[in-house]
Amino acid sequence: MRTRSNDEWIQDLRADGVAQEAALCDLRESILRALRAYLAARHQGKLEDAGEADHLAQDCAQEAILIVLDKLGTFRGDSRFTTWVYQIGIRVLLGELRRRRWQEVSLDRLGVNDGLPALPIEDRVSPDPERAFHREQIWTVLRDIIDKDLTHRQRAALVAHVFQGEPLDQLAQRLAANRDAMYKLIHDARKKIKRCLEDRGVTREEILDSFASPG
Repeated sequence: MRTRSNDEWIQDLRADGVAQEAALCDLRESILRALRAYLAARHQGKLEDAGEADHLAQDCAQEAILIVLDKLGTFRGDSRFTTWVYQIGIRVLLGELRRRRWQEVSLDRLGVNDGLPALPIEDRVSPDPERAFHREQIWTVLRDIIDKDLTHRQRAALVAHVFQGEPLDQLAQRLAANRDAMYKLIHDARKKIKRCLEDRGVTREEILDSFASPG
């Protein structure tokens, strides 16, 4: 693969004919190497086989190239061109991995009985026992509000999107709604939680203090 400066990458990708074809070929191989390395390092064993991983890398590399060509004019030269391209490729890959993850989740996962999980044990271990105890109390109150004060649909949407990380578009599809409706549903759920916390004497400052990282 030919070594290019930032300006040469831009020039060749905007060119016609052989120069552009060679640049696109080199760009694809460069992105593929980065995506394959990322999958090997962080997702080993999470895909069915090496063939699946390679197909995923190739599909994401192709998508990344289209994005790069579309956003070529936004590259400011603050970093190496290939670094900028790698970042785009990794974002595409992570988005696809997330989409696949949620495709595998059954609709039961978003059932009306879903609530906020218990505070992870590692979050309860703290060098400050009093602060850790206060944090667990707030978490318990929050769980109670989500379980008892939100509607079934608000609870399912909030837990899936905010605490389990499901993309909003995917969530909207699963709950047979549009993106704007999901945004409003979650917004209303947040407002209700805030009101209920205030009614129980829990202030925003207390929450921030309890869950902020030490130092």
